[in-house]
Amino acid sequence: MGAPSVAEEPGNEPERNTVTVSGPVTLYESSEVRETLLAAVAEGKALSVDLETSGPWDIAGLQLLISAVASGRKLGGSVRMVNVPRVCTEIANRSGLSEWLHEVTDSFL
Repeated sequence: MGAPSVAEEPGNEPERNTVTVSGPVTLYESSEVRETLLAAVAEGKALSVDLETSGPWDIAGLQLLISAVASGRKLGGSVRMVNVPRVCTEIANRSGLSEWLHEVTDSFL
C-alpha cells in the first residue's frame, strides 16, 4: 500500500477550499493526512474534503474526519465531506457514527 496523497486546491466558491485525500487513511498514514486537514481548517475558509480516491480506511481515518469537523466548528468554519467511499460509511455504521457522517457529508459514492 502506498502513502496517502493529499492535495489542497481552491474551491469553486471564493471562501471555500477543497482538500483531496487519495490513498490509505489508516492509523499508519494518519499523521500526514491530519496535518494537512488541520492546516486547511486553520485558514479559516469553509472546507470540502474530497474522499473519492481514498482508501483503505480504518477507525483512525474516521477519527481524523471527526477532528477536522470539530476543529472547523471551533474556529467558526464549516468542514464538509464529499464523495465519501462505502468503506468509510461502513466504519461509521459499525462505530455508531452513521448519523454524524450523514450530517457532515454532501455526497456518498
